[in-house]
Amino acid sequence: MNEPPEPNPDPTPNIPEGSERDGSGSGETRGAPGRTSAVMAGLAEQLAGDGAAPGAAGADLDIFGRPAPAGRDWSHRRGEPRVFAFFWTLYLLAATVAAFWAVGAPGAHDAMALRPAARSVLAAISVGVALLWPMTRLSQMLPSLYTRRIARAVGQDMVVLLVPAQAIIWPQVAMAAWPIGVVAALAASITAWAVLLGSLLTLAMMLTGRRRGWWMVVFVAIAGLGPLVALGPAGGLVHADNTFDWWWMTSPLTSGFELCRDRSWTGAAAAVAGGHWRAIGLVGALGACGWCCVPIVAAMRRTLGE
Repeated sequence: MNEPPEPNPDPTPNIPEGSERDGSGSGETRGAPGRTSAVMAGLAEQLAGDGAAPGAAGADLDIFGRPAPAGRDWSHRRGEPRVFAFFWTLYLLAATVAAFWAVGAPGAHDAMALRPAARSVLAAISVGVALLWPMTRLSQMLPSLYTRRIARAVGQDMVVLLVPAQAIIWPQVAMAAWPIGVVAALAASITAWAVLLGSLLTLAMMLTGRRRGWWMVVFVAIAGLGPLVALGPAGGLVHADNTFDWWWMTSPLTSGFELCRDRSWTGAAAAVAGGHWRAIGLVGALGACGWCCVPIVAAMRRTLGE
């Protein structure tokens, strides 16, 4: 009767003949690569051949050296933009709760009491889009070295940012009793600024090596330069009827306050003028130009061999 084989006291499996331990205590052998080397080789193949078939050279492997079961890659297991969407939702939830908590008892529907809270939430959204989004992405590794994939990642971020933001902005027609034209202008303004900042973020991620800090200075300047000028002597550049302030529309942080500020003398809680829509259209046009520059810059880099 055959007896079961004795367990091997050596934890290193399948050591080929003639191979020896390297004496370092790592468990690797000189004659064949150890498990750590296999994992590192799998990671190198993952970076070298994204999208290859399982088992082929360059297949996308996980940290255990296993190919993706669906046959393409492990993209569905990677965090972005799911992690970003999760934290953005938590940020908006915290901002909304903090802003409306001080309004009064739950169920209170006094529009005049809700308007300051609504403006606070709009400010939180603007800070997230104008500053927190670029800061987060410029602090991380690039999603890819290919322009198309960088642009796609930024586009996904824009969807993640704008969908919850729109879900907060549009109900202000009923909650803050703002005219639908004002709410539409608020929604269009945050969208236009996201398009512009997204184009700049794409260019920043394409062009930056160790110069990401300088690009963050650019985003801070875009957010803060207009309000700083508005506080100075040049801030008096307003229309004679005091219904429109150019400088407040030059920043994503203050454009929302300009659009929904109190204009009770007009007979409504807030009102938008033609200049507001022209400013929003100008920001959107600049954003479209920025996205048009992305493939041009990519082609120039290929031509120059960078």
